[in-house]
Amino acid sequence: MAIVLKRIISKGPDKADAEINFSNSHCLIRGPSDTGKSYIRDCLWYMLGGDKQPKTVPEDEGYNTLTLEITSGDEDYIITRGLRGGGVSIDSVNNKTAPEQLTPIEDDLNDLIVRLAGAADMQTMRSVSKKGGVTSGDLRHWFLLSQPSMISEDPTSGSNHVDRTQRVAAFHVFLTGKDDSAIVLAQSKSDKDKIAGRIFAAEEGIKRANAGIPADLEKADVVSALSRVDETLQAVTRQYDARAALLRDTRQKITQSITELNLSEAARIQSEAMLQRFNLLDSKYQSDLDRLGAINEGTAYYQSLDSTPCPICGSALKEHGQHLDLEIESPKKYRAAVAAEAEKIQALRIGLRHSIDQENRRLKTYTDISNQEREQLVALEKFERDAINSLKVEFSSDPRELAIRHSELSSQLNLLEEIERLELEIKRLKDVKRSKSVPVLREALAASTTVAKYAKDLLDGWGLADVKTVRLDTESCDLYINERARLSYGAGRRALFLTALSISLLKFSMENNHPHLGFVVIDSPLKAYADPESKEQIEVPLSTVRDGFYSWLANWEGPGQVIILENEKVPENLLTTINPIQFGGERSGFYPKK
Repeated sequence: MAIVLKRIISKGPDKADAEINFSNSHCLIRGPSDTGKSYIRDCLWYMLGGDKQPKTVPEDEGYNTLTLEITSGDEDYIITRGLRGGGVSIDSVNNKTAPEQLTPIEDDLNDLIVRLAGAADMQTMRSVSKKGGVTSGDLRHWFLLSQPSMISEDPTSGSNHVDRTQRVAAFHVFLTGKDDSAIVLAQSKSDKDKIAGRIFAAEEGIKRANAGIPADLEKADVVSALSRVDETLQAVTRQYDARAALLRDTRQKITQSITELNLSEAARIQSEAMLQRFNLLDSKYQSDLDRLGAINEGTAYYQSLDSTPCPICGSALKEHGQHLDLEIESPKKYRAAVAAEAEKIQALRIGLRHSIDQENRRLKTYTDISNQEREQLVALEKFERDAINSLKVEFSSDPRELAIRHSELSSQLNLLEEIERLELEIKRLKDVKRSKSVPVLREALAASTTVAKYAKDLLDGWGLADVKTVRLDTESCDLYINERARLSYGAGRRALFLTALSISLLKFSMENNHPHLGFVVIDSPLKAYADPESKEQIEVPLSTVRDGFYSWLANWEGPGQVIILENEKVPENLLTTINPIQFGGERSGFYPKK
């Protein structure tokens, strides 16, 4: 992506809009000194995220806002800022839709410029120990060239050595399309202080670990002792496992024996209960027989008595006892009935005796079974106790003591291994702390060669026939002309050579889809060369250079947009093609005449 400048407008209440419209490929704003050409560059710097406000001029009285309209792809953006500071508002509109509708966007202005330039998320070195993203300041520095920077003897990356690393890294992003994300940073002072702190913490950790182990303790001795303890514990464990297997079988037999004992006891108790009931019934039968025997004996005694008259009236018994059974055969009947009942009970008792005998045999059987099961259970429980007690004397060492010893040795081994780890960490950290930064190598030979060729073609077209060779030095981010550094030339040539570098980088970056603003703004590329008071030796006449420069500008169709701010007049034959915005005369500058 890239940006195309459309127009910049200054507005104020009851004021006619001050407006500059930029053509898509090239735009020349020409006029004498002090007509506000540099003011346009300052406004663009401010509207593209710069903090420095345009200087106050008498003509801007009553104006309070600046609006910059730009295009990127299918989107137009309208950026509005207060002329004297304040907030920024950004609106977007899709230039493919109709009707156009403004959509406010929340992007930060600087982030928007970087994103539209295609440099979002690209990392550059800020110093040998710090990285950061490409900034809108990097873009403005390289592509919005002020008049002082054109003739400055300072490096192209700027006079501030703090920013120089960042500016050089950004230049290589535009030149190669690659960032510094793969570069390994050197240790900063802060990082080294952190490493020193980690070394101190590791040394303190070693002291604490040493305090927890006996003096002169060797790791090999601890490992050997721990191995012996492990072997003993494993032997105990195997023996316990064998005993456990045996005891599991014994416990199963005990459980089965208890179950069978409970069953036999239940049957035995049930048999006893039945026997008690049978004996109780037999006792009842015996009681009934005894009662019937008494009745029979009393009836027999009654039967043997003689009949006697009433001692009072002398009448016979029959006359007084008509309601009684006084027949002679009645006692016989009673005794026959008693005998029959007794015979019946005797028959029942014989059957009951059979059942009692059978239940006695059953009781004896279950009693014998219970006794056998109880004896077997006692034997199994004794075997279990003996098996458990036998394990306690098979080893001279108590398993509990072995476990404690194992824990002590493991703790000592852990401390010794922690000491080894910390010592290795201290060695590694010290090596890192002592490590020297490796020079940053960016592969830019092919790109720099092409850009230098483009610059040579431009300088040839501008009539500088004495330029034989042009080389782009990627360390200084500047041109070497005829194997002389650009900064070693006079102000006029320094400006022309820097202009050639800026335009060549624009062309190369746009052709290869590298991050770039998509335009350059160059303030006064010819002015210093045309200065009559300059002591610089001019080998090529001004007219040749001026005509060649303006002829090139008239034919520039991109890629990229070139905006030139210049004092020198345009040849009459190129006025129609270039169609410059003329400051001075009818139009005093950016702002209309009062």
